[in-house]
Amino acid sequence: MANPNPTQQPTKAPNLPPDVGRSLSVRILDKGMYDDLRVIMQTGCDASTAVRQALLILANVYDGAWRRGHYPTGVAPVILTTNIKPYKPVRQPDQAV
Repeated sequence: MANPNPTQQPTKAPNLPPDVGRSLSVRILDKGMYDDLRVIMQTGCDASTAVRQALLILANVYDGAWRRGHYPTGVAPVILTTNIKPYKPVRQPDQAV
């Protein structure tokens, strides 16, 4: 079927991630991004795991803000603070005091 308005620009497809199982390449754009990745990797994980963890955290923040109606879907929330669980080292049996 012919386009009824041949001068109309085609609509852009929404941004979609690569299909499941496909690789994703992320370029380290600057020293700041390098430093951010280095900080996450200090936990002992590799670069892929660090990116997956960061993606999971950010996606949960966005989804929570949208579901609660704090921001319209598709608008990136402004993140001001974070809440973390206090660190409690695991006691080993030989540490009985």
